[in-house]
Parts: sequence; C-alpha cells; structure tokens
Amino acid sequence: MIAAAALWHNVPMLSPGLFDWAEPGNVAAALAEGRGFSDPFDGGTGPTAWVSPLPVWVEAAVFLALGVKTAASAKAMLVLAVLGLAGANALLASALAPYGAWMRLAASAAFLAACALLPGGPLEILSEAWLDLLLSAALFWAVLETSRVGSTRGAAALAGVAFAAPLENAGLTVSVGLVIMALAWTRRGDLRRLAVPAAAAALAAVSVGCWTARNALVLHRLVPLKSNSWFELHLANVDSPDGLPRMETVLRRLPYFDAGEFNRYAGLGEMAYVESFRAPALASLRSDPLHFAGNVMRRLGAAVVFCKREGGGRPTSFVFSPGDAARLSAAGELIATGPGRALWTRIDAPPSAEYQTLHSLGLRDARGVWLDWMEKRLAFDAEFRGPAGLSLGFLTAGVPLIALLLSAVLLGGRLAPPAAWAAAIAAGMLLPFVLVNHNERHQLPLVAMQAVAIGALAQAARMRFRPGSP
Repeated sequence: MIAAAALWHNVPMLSPGLFDWAEPGNVAAALAEGRGFSDPFDGGTGPTAWVSPLPVWVEAAVFLALGVKTAASAKAMLVLAVLGLAGANALLASALAPYGAWMRLAASAAFLAACALLPGGPLEILSEAWLDLLLSAALFWAVLETSRVGSTRGAAALAGVAFAAPLENAGLTVSVGLVIMALAWTRRGDLRRLAVPAAAAALAAVSVGCWTARNALVLHRLVPLKSNSWFELHLANVDSPDGLPRMETVLRRLPYFDAGEFNRYAGLGEMAYVESFRAPALASLRSDPLHFAGNVMRRLGAAVVFCKREGGGRPTSFVFSPGDAARLSAAGELIATGPGRALWTRIDAPPSAEYQTLHSLGLRDARGVWLDWMEKRLAFDAEFRGPAGLSLGFLTAGVPLIALLLSAVLLGGRLAPPAAWAAAIAAGMLLPFVLVNHNERHQLPLVAMQAVAIGALAQAARMRFRPGSP
C-alpha cells in the first residue's frame, strides 16, 4: 500500500528540475561535493547549523552513491521513505500486539491511511517526515518493550533513539527527555533498573555535545541543535501577528526565496544574520507578553484542535510580459522561482481586493493576469477551504485527541499504557514548535502517535461494549 501510494504521489515528479531539494538537500550536496556542512540556500555562503544533521547525512550518502540532486537520487530517497514508513508501521504493530488485536489493527490501518492519503504527506518527494515517524515509532516500541519485560532489546533501542533524536529535530529530543524522566521516575526505588534511563540520557547528552562542539568549532557559537531559533521566533511572532505565519510571510522572509534576504544572509554570515532577529523579537515579546501568550495558545489550538492547511504560493501558468512580471514582483504579488516560473504569494486575499490591486498596477495584460490568479484561487479554495480541506484540518489535530480522551472515558478515566506513552511522545514532539512556530509541517510527524490514539479508542470500545468477545 505504501509503495503504491508513493508512486501515485510522485511519478509525475521523478525527473531533475521538477522539484527543488530545499535546505537539507543543498547542505547534502555541499557535503557530497566536499564543501562540508554548509550552504543551506546555495551560493557558497559557508558553514551552517540551519538544518538538523541526520536527514542531511542520509541525503548526502544517497548523493555520493547516485549523484547530486539527480533523478536516481530522488527515486532512492523515495525508496528510503517507503522502507522507513513500512518499518515504522511494523514497530507500531509489534509494540501494540500484547494490548489487543483491535488496538494493533486499528492503529496500523490509521497509520497506513494517513501516510498514503494525506496531501503533502511523508511520501512526497524529499519529505523528511518519514525519518521523524520512524524514530518516533522506534521510541514508542523501545519504551513499551523496556517497560513490559525489561528486555535488552528495548534498552538498546532506547539508547539508539536517544542518540539519534537530537540530530533529527528538537521535538523528538524533548520526547526522548520526557520518556527518560518518566522511566526514571517509575524506577526510582531500584538503582539497577535506573541504569537504562541513565544510559539513554548519557547518550543523548553525548549526541548534543558532539554537535554543539562542531558548531562551536566552525560557527564560533554554542548551538546545541539548530541555529535559526531567533529567526523562527521572529517569523512567527513579529512578522505574523497571530503567531501562525502565512505563506506570503514565509516566502518573503526565508533567504531561500527572497533575494534581498539571501544577500543579507550571505553578507552577514549565518550567526550574525540569525542574531539580527534577536533584538526585535525580544522587544516585541517584552512589549506585549500577553499577545505572545495568545500566539502560543493559537499555535496550541492548531496542534490539538484544527490544523489550518494554507498551501500558499501557488505556481503561475500565464506567461507574463517582462514589464508585468516586474510590476507584480515589486508589488509583492509574485516571487520568481526560475526562468519563466513564479508563485502567487497572496492567493488567499479577498478576490475583490485582489482585483483592485492588480488593475491598479498598470499591467499590459491585466485580464490575463487576473484570470490566472482566479484560476489558482479557485483551485486553492477547492483544496484547502472545501469540505475535504476542512476535514483534514480536524483529522490531523482534533480527531486523534478526541479519540485519546474517549478511550480514557471508556476505560473509567485512565489511559491504556500504549496510549499514555504515545501522548507523552506526541506532547514532546509538539512542545518546541507550539512555543516558537507551528504549522502543518510540524504536525505531520505526529501521525504514528496519533494512530496509536485511534487504536486505543478501538480497543477501549471493544472492551467496554463487547467485554466477553474474543
């Protein structure tokens, strides 16, 4: 199922030039070409800690084997995604097997359906979510295995995930920390049994320490995980008043898309560039801490109630005259992405206001420009504001939480152990992004733990309403 869905999603895109490799792919290319861990936005800008190293190392290994940013490398990355998601599903099934067939089967079905059917899901070419899902499932399997039988397999897996998580993303790092603390608390009366969480904590510390030492050596700053925290904080809390950045905001601030920001990044260097966002971000937070708290609550709502899918930056089809393209870009309506290619940045603007804006620019072919915008706007509304788009917003946030709560209600106010561990792991994966900058990209790695919540509800319903059935 996963392999078939991968081909369905990606066959039209499996050739060079039809996709970009984004920051991790650019850094992987630099590694494969001997330039070191550098150049996240291309252009020889120097050493970086903008992205996490683990996904970069995976892509760099593929590039060394099959060529830098080639179609063969894209296909290999897709194969890795399929294998990684299949592995995550196997880990979920194995971990849940002792807790009932209904839980195992429902969780597996929910996980496979989400991976295969979610638009922009982990099977999209070059998505890093498959690695997040594999590690979260491995952490889940390890903690249940360790808790249940104290096996050496579970302890070894926990140690491995504890080492890998800080090299993948901040959310998984927090999840590992929560799991280690919970295990240590349950074993606090037995020093021998504390060895497992202690070893995992030590390996996590070694992982963070090694990456921090590398960053101190080449960037001359202590960067434990990623360097761009101030940038992200500014993007979501200064550039975006409601704490939920629109695509237009992202496109106009990220050096990957905006030439002015790229030149500033290249001129200052990464650490000075990121530091330039610190003072205005702190000033904004200090001037109105309640507004920042409101932003955090809005991000929390996006994470656990309704995750808005924006999908801005729709590609143009119409061939603009050079003059029209220049006027539209200067007005902030377009961002050029290559020769003859551009993105509409305000595709979610009110049509009447956009009509007035476009016709005020003195365009040579105002009608052709307007028709292209309207065509893309109708497609945008159909995908993101229609019934399917709104349903997905709840399915990826509120529905799994409701399933988790209902499972506790059906079991008399307590969560089954798998659901409790899954909730703790999911909370850790969300926490850094709810505090700083959350969007649907950060919601996607929760799919494995959300599937456990669906499985827990199925098992609880079976136990409550058919207690004597097999």
